[in-house]
Amino acid sequence: MKRIVVTGAAGDAASQLRPHLLVRGYRLHCIDIGPTTTSRGETAVVADVTDRAAMTREFAGMDAVVHLAACTTDADWPDQVKLSVEGTIEVFEAARACGIERVVYASTNHVVGLYPRPPHGPARGSREVLLPDSRYGVAKAFGESVSALFAYKYAMRVLVIRIGNVNSHPVDRRRLGIWLSPRDFAQLVALGIEHPSVRFEIVYGISDRTGRHYDNATAYALGFRPQDGVVEPEIEAKVLREDPPPAAGSAAAASVTELSLGGSFAAEEFVGSAARLMEAMRKPAPASCEGGAEPG
Repeated sequence: MKRIVVTGAAGDAASQLRPHLLVRGYRLHCIDIGPTTTSRGETAVVADVTDRAAMTREFAGMDAVVHLAACTTDADWPDQVKLSVEGTIEVFEAARACGIERVVYASTNHVVGLYPRPPHGPARGSREVLLPDSRYGVAKAFGESVSALFAYKYAMRVLVIRIGNVNSHPVDRRRLGIWLSPRDFAQLVALGIEHPSVRFEIVYGISDRTGRHYDNATAYALGFRPQDGVVEPEIEAKVLREDPPPAAGSAAAASVTELSLGGSFAAEEFVGSAARLMEAMRKPAPASCEGGAEPG
């Protein structure tokens, strides 16, 4: 039975994920800056991910790390650097010191959040040039670079999951395309822990199978098959009633919130016209064999 470290274990996404990892038979060692309420099959410790000595101590004897601890808001740079940059460095260094080969790194869809959202641009795959929409997105993009370094330089195996929104169901129109069920989240994490061919892969943490916002072909190639990828018609109808598309030609329809993949994160502090986002659409994407929605 594999023992898995989960950092940021008391956070919202981790709290939804952990029960599904337990169902898959993993034993979890939970690390958070504050107390974590545990279930059978879990242990917990209060520790700071920026403390390498503590991480090295707690990682000893573990089989894999699921790194979720981060600054999860668009706070100012010092918080991003402390939690998401320094914390990620120390987690990877501790894993390397302990001989842990497998790391699952929780990134975010906001690393590409300034690209136009379909239908204003194509669905974006995992090989796009990064275009973060926020300080938060930049810090997570740094973690993707750390992940690549440790995978190829230090022979680790790292799955980067660009998480959308972990929830039991989509809560607004934009999140119809980025919603991730906790059960599907656990499936992706298990692929990162178990899949024999993973060296360094980037996938989107989304249940949506329509490809309405993102091209998740890399995840499907690894065997990801969302169990919750079809939104119930009544849920989608409710979302669209509560968050209808803005009228064509209106100011709302031309806003950064509406045009960008990042939504409100992209709109916050945005300077000038949203038309600038269309420049990203005109940039050629790297050559890719990725398709759109899930293969039949």
